[in-house]
Amino acid sequence: MQLSVLLLAGALMSALAAGIVHVQVTEHQRMELAWVCDDHMHALRKGLVDTVGAVELLAEVLGSRSSLDQEWFRRLAASVRQRHPGLVGLAWLPQQGPQDLLADGALAAALAPQDARLGSGTLSALAQSALSSRSTRLDVHPGDMEALLVGVPVPRQGPGGDWGGTLIGLLGFQALSRAAIGLLEPRGIDLLLEDPGASPEAGRIGLYVSRLGSDAARAETRRREAADRHRETFRLADRGLRLSCTPTSHYRSAAGFSGAPWLLLTGGLALTLVMAGLVWSLVAQVRERQRMEQALRASEQRLRVVFSQSPDIMMTVNERGRIMMVNRPWPKAPEESAIGRNSAKILPKGLRKWYRQALARVFASGSSDRFQYSATDSSCWQVRIVPLRNAGAVDAAMVIATDVTEHQLLEAQAIRSARLATLGVLAASVAHEINNPNNAIQFNATVLKRSFDDLVPLLRRRAADDGGFLVGGMPIAEAIDGLPAMLASVLRNSQRIQGIVASLEQMARHDPGEYAASVDLTQVLRSAYSLVQHQVQRCTDHCELLLPPVLPTLRGNPQQLEQVFINLLLNALQALPKRAATVRITADVVADGGVVRIAVIDQGCGIDDADLAKIFDPFYTTRIEEGGTGLGLSICRRIVQNHGGTIEIASERGIGTEVSVRLPVAGPVSVPGPPDAGPP
Repeated sequence: MQLSVLLLAGALMSALAAGIVHVQVTEHQRMELAWVCDDHMHALRKGLVDTVGAVELLAEVLGSRSSLDQEWFRRLAASVRQRHPGLVGLAWLPQQGPQDLLADGALAAALAPQDARLGSGTLSALAQSALSSRSTRLDVHPGDMEALLVGVPVPRQGPGGDWGGTLIGLLGFQALSRAAIGLLEPRGIDLLLEDPGASPEAGRIGLYVSRLGSDAARAETRRREAADRHRETFRLADRGLRLSCTPTSHYRSAAGFSGAPWLLLTGGLALTLVMAGLVWSLVAQVRERQRMEQALRASEQRLRVVFSQSPDIMMTVNERGRIMMVNRPWPKAPEESAIGRNSAKILPKGLRKWYRQALARVFASGSSDRFQYSATDSSCWQVRIVPLRNAGAVDAAMVIATDVTEHQLLEAQAIRSARLATLGVLAASVAHEINNPNNAIQFNATVLKRSFDDLVPLLRRRAADDGGFLVGGMPIAEAIDGLPAMLASVLRNSQRIQGIVASLEQMARHDPGEYAASVDLTQVLRSAYSLVQHQVQRCTDHCELLLPPVLPTLRGNPQQLEQVFINLLLNALQALPKRAATVRITADVVADGGVVRIAVIDQGCGIDDADLAKIFDPFYTTRIEEGGTGLGLSICRRIVQNHGGTIEIASERGIGTEVSVRLPVAGPVSVPGPPDAGPP
């Protein structure tokens, strides 16, 4: 049995080796044919290019002469044709016309009356094409000449630099191909030169037939049907030509040892091949095993990297809650290894009860569970527990804890933005309704003031004639002095209403969220101060807005900056313990940094150090009973950072708080003068 296996394996391996050698020999023959074709096509292409180059060089020689004669032209043409056998004829056609044409070689014979295979009209058309484009032109001669006509424009000597005529060369394909390929060893190769741009009948330029013999009658059919033909396209003058190379039945291959596949089937090598095959099979199995082990290790490493670098906290626990695997410890958990410990013990105390209940539900029901938890540091976590099944039974669970603080912040901010948008729409509507009666009040008060000014002289004469009388329950003397002040007060308060309405409309305007607008910081601060006047009057008798005469322009979002300063002013006012406490808003330019510093200073109750460290944390607030959300300062800091600035808070318990906002200016900075302490 073993001998039969060895013999069968030896026969199969021998046949396989013979097939491989046969394929290699065939491939070598194909590559050899490609090399032979490349050599022949390169030689023919080089002959064509060199011959056209000789015509162009001769055109430069003719262009350097002031006059031409027949004898000199024939001697020069004969010399050039002797060096380039493929150039079978030359002709000089002046620009004046074919009557002064000089021809040599085959061109002279082709233009002779007894031959007339090439008319002067063909040369004239080629000459005109070359002269009009001032570049070398190529024409395929129809008929049985198998030739190419090359026209090269020749400039005339003289200051005008005009064109004197055209030098025309006749390239004979057979002579040129024999001269170009004659130095190569005959291998049984046919070459066909075609013009791809012409019709199939007129596109054939010439056929080179192998010196070893070829069936010329079937050459065209064989060229089109041969699967092993090689083609090459190149450019000659203004034409793109194509060379096709096809082996004939007389093709000679240099590949030797073509009987090698059969020699491999001989008996002496059978046992060696069998042993080599067995060894190769053993080595292949070992390598495949090593590859699989490396792939397994790489897969484990990738899984370990994904597991350890995940932004979530992931751990695998058993039914008793013991940790079997964990990627990183819970924040503020002990540093020692958590493997084997009770997973509930490393969690925050407020989370342990929810965790134990959810873990029990997962193992009991076999379905996943989730819950959310808010830690004492204002962070929010979403905990998911997913069952892990083995053979249909739940034997472990994957606990995934995700920090969703940022998501909760964005969600709360979106809700607040929606509420503010609703309030903005309502404020805009109320402002519009207030504007109408307020405009009537301003107009009527102005008319009444002018009318009363006109009535004052009449009232004074009436009082002088009739003595004192009452107007609106007041003596006439008091009415003359008091009514103008009352009307001025009505106008002043109406204008104040108009300013408050304008600030409400500005605040209710849609915020596109862009930071490229030009910001008038003075206007932003005055608008914010105006909008909190009601709170100012409720909380303090001393609130000052101290601004310099000129503040530099900022680049950013004026509505968002106004929101920041309104929030800071409200926080300062709400921190005041009594009406005698003071709130001051100042603004100045830092001389050496191109930065505007805005400070909100209050004499409030101050902030504890423990609260000061967490005051910018989202959802952190000490005024939950008053409706605080803990988002105000967090949003303020984000807005200031989006403007490229910073916000800092310095506070002392019982003394007060100073909030400093630094914002970069948009252009060159000049330090302004002393602040204006007047009311906004």
